[in-house]
Amino acid sequence: MNTHVLLALSLLALVIGGCNNKTKNNQTTTADSTFAAPPISATDYYFAGEYRDHQGNATLKDNATGTILTISNGTLASQLAKEYSTLKLPANETAIARLYGRLTPTDEVEQNPGLILTITRIVSLQPRTNTTIARSLTGDYITYVPNNIKPSERFTFTLHPDYTYTFSIYNLSANNTRSATGTWHLLRDDYIQFTNNPLTNFTSEAFVNSDNTELTFKASKRIYYKQE
Repeated sequence: MNTHVLLALSLLALVIGGCNNKTKNNQTTTADSTFAAPPISATDYYFAGEYRDHQGNATLKDNATGTILTISNGTLASQLAKEYSTLKLPANETAIARLYGRLTPTDEVEQNPGLILTITRIVSLQPRTNTTIARSLTGDYITYVPNNIKPSERFTFTLHPDYTYTFSIYNLSANNTRSATGTWHLLRDDYIQFTNNPLTNFTSEAFVNSDNTELTFKASKRIYYKQE
């Protein structure tokens, strides 16, 4: 069996076993790893950020990752470019776009990788205001199990700018770490879906708080806190 599959399934068993731990108020929590929830079908994902179209070359500076995504040509891309032109913004001024789409790798050389965004649905396009752009979601989010008073393990989600993540479990007493990887995407402004190795086909979801500093997992209600 594929080594990655074995690792993911081992972590699944480990995290599910942690469900028997109790919190300070003696309530049993449900494991919230990406390996415990049933799969949810999703064909496209949510993106929001600064949109610019310069001589037919459209890009989106993604709020969630800070990455500049190249928008592929197509009917919806042309429609968005037309809407952008009707805003009659100053040269090089960006607009705020909210849309759904799919990501694919570019064909560029390995030293200069990138992502191409294919639009599948346009939500809105508005002139940029003085409203602060939401901070990036990328970075480390941690929680302690069974609680932060007498923890035995530290769970960490690291969200990477290429929409992959690393999930790790650090055993404090044994001083060892186990980890697995997967992908993450937004389903809307405040809702993330995590998917691990597609061969194991597990997903999990988490809510994002208003300033993007906390992840609250839907199943367990366990909160992960972003590290600055």
